[in-house]
Amino acid sequence: MSGAFSIRLMFEWGGGSLWCGNDAALKEFDVGPIEDKLPLSNAMLVRLNALSQWHDTALNWDYPPDPGPWGPDECEKFETEVLTFLSELQTELGPEFEIVYEPSYVAPN
Repeated sequence: MSGAFSIRLMFEWGGGSLWCGNDAALKEFDVGPIEDKLPLSNAMLVRLNALSQWHDTALNWDYPPDPGPWGPDECEKFETEVLTFLSELQTELGPEFEIVYEPSYVAPN
């Protein structure tokens, strides 16, 4: 690991996107979503919120066990945007942080 703090980029249904990934991060930032505890610019927080809201459109909220409304194209667009954001997030936080993306949405076949 390159950074002292491991942070997981993992979108949860209904909110929360950045989570502690190691003991050092837990000690520094505590449990639960930590996006508001990190040294992030307002622009990055706005983008993260937009990605989180977009992610939530992938779920069938009426009956979550059923497939969601996204097709393969929407999944690919989302993943492309997340990977771009991930790179920029890593740059903004710097080498003290290691950001690990853990996708929570599996694309339909």
